[in-house]
Amino acid sequence: MLFIFDLDHTLIDSSHRQLTRADGTLDLDHWRDNCTKEKIMLDQLLPLGRQVAHYLRHLPPGRLNIACTARVMGSADYDYLAAHNLRFDAILSRPEGCTLSDADLKEKLLRQFALTQRMPFRRLMKTAFFWDDNKTVRDRFTSYGVTCYNPLKFNTENAQ
Repeated sequence: MLFIFDLDHTLIDSSHRQLTRADGTLDLDHWRDNCTKEKIMLDQLLPLGRQVAHYLRHLPPGRLNIACTARVMGSADYDYLAAHNLRFDAILSRPEGCTLSDADLKEKLLRQFALTQRMPFRRLMKTAFFWDDNKTVRDRFTSYGVTCYNPLKFNTENAQ
């Protein structure tokens, strides 16, 4: 069984570092400028993030847990995950300079991951559960037989 977790807006609230343009797209230059260790450490776990951190401390056997994120991960991001007990079996992230859409990127990353597991992509996806706030990502992976969850309602209902 494979559990896949997005990070931003799913497990982590990093919205204090984001700026949205008038057309609704993310200002990537602003995001990059705000990826300092000090600002990353101000991110907050969302309710699902707190629950996943607890779950990862008490793992049932036979489950593979990975993060699959569209963010470019730096050392401060890894430090943040470790400090909040978000210790995944693997972290799949955007390579520097990659401009693929989130859905295309995550499919590419998960196809590469399937190769490392020596399992056909579609067979691996049939064992997967995916939490992602992005509807396009959920739609893409639902088409591959993945059970996908939208964390927004859970995070809203369980906010403190």
